[in-house]
Amino acid sequence: MTDWDLLTPGIGLTSIGIVGVGISLSGIAKTFMDGMNAVTLLTMFIGMIFLASGLFKDGFPSTGKAKSATFITLGFLVTFGVAAAVTVSVQVPSIWAYIGVMSMIGIPGAVLAVTSFRKPQYVKAMGVIFIAGAAIGGITFYAFGLVTPKPPQPAAEKPAAPPAPAAPPPAHVVKASVLAGASAQGNPSYGPNPLVIAKGDGVEWTNHDNVPHTVTSKADSGKTFDSKIITPNKTFLLNTATISPGDYEYYCTLHPFMDGKLKITAPGASGAAGNATTSGAAGNATTSGAAAQGQGAGGTVTDVSIALGASTPTNGQFFSPAEVKSSVGSMVKWTNHDTTIHTVTSGKVDTSGTPTPDKVFDSGLIKPSATFSYVFEKPGEYDYYCMLHPYMTGKVAVS
Repeated sequence: MTDWDLLTPGIGLTSIGIVGVGISLSGIAKTFMDGMNAVTLLTMFIGMIFLASGLFKDGFPSTGKAKSATFITLGFLVTFGVAAAVTVSVQVPSIWAYIGVMSMIGIPGAVLAVTSFRKPQYVKAMGVIFIAGAAIGGITFYAFGLVTPKPPQPAAEKPAAPPAPAAPPPAHVVKASVLAGASAQGNPSYGPNPLVIAKGDGVEWTNHDNVPHTVTSKADSGKTFDSKIITPNKTFLLNTATISPGDYEYYCTLHPFMDGKLKITAPGASGAAGNATTSGAAGNATTSGAAAQGQGAGGTVTDVSIALGASTPTNGQFFSPAEVKSSVGSMVKWTNHDTTIHTVTSGKVDTSGTPTPDKVFDSGLIKPSATFSYVFEKPGEYDYYCMLHPYMTGKVAVS
């Protein structure tokens, strides 16, 4: 048997093994990770043994042709092996362990193969030496593994703290409005304004305008409360359970000239809030909190009707009676007997029909059959009008 009889299969098997290991460990073929590693390593070891036997069985090749073939072959294997090792080491940190295991198995195998050809009488002794060395090395490695300090285990993650319980829904909700026409500068914006409520109660604003609006705390640009965009006829509910008592100005971020004030009192103080809701189909008509006090002190109630057909300019009768007299501490109560919504807004309307609110009182939208009440605490003459129909005007004289 010539050296080329061993060299040729050695080259083939070794090349196949190197390519297989490179593909497996580089992550190119993930599906081969379990089976292909073992097969390619075994193939490469066998090839290396044949290769070493072919090279050294009869001594190193002496002819020029044999030397050229040998150096070309070895150069190809070394170059390819180094490239594969560098590539794989980027993907697999254990590449150096792989090289060490390959050397531990391949070198003794090649030595035994060459010895069996040239000095067969020493094969048995050298086999015993290699086996004993492998056993001693394995035992030593295992022993050092037992006494080597282990890296600290990562601390167990603490369970995430349970989320804070949500505030309970408010038991009492006060209705409020983004008023129709609020997007026009100079018109009333929110009703009632100011709005007084006890801590823990809710406020529900309904957008009665035909454009979007927001209800946003002004001092902190919405950190205390912010409705985001409220489209027409939609609502925003604010739960005051987590808000400290105090005065809070708010506005519309889309129309910064719109402003309102929310006053949050101590829990249970909404009876004197100044905007307790009244009965009626509207659910958003309001009365001043001084009403109950005025009644208890002997104040009177003066009824005013929003006449049927008042929304028609030629109706001839709007608020009935158009002018009423009252006294300090007494209440005026408006009832909407028309078939459409109206407002009772303090202020004057000039000769051109342009209204100018004075912000003394504002009912917000009063739906048909709903009421709005207000207690007058200072003497004077109070002009008012309907914000939706400015030709509707009235007056209350308080003495």
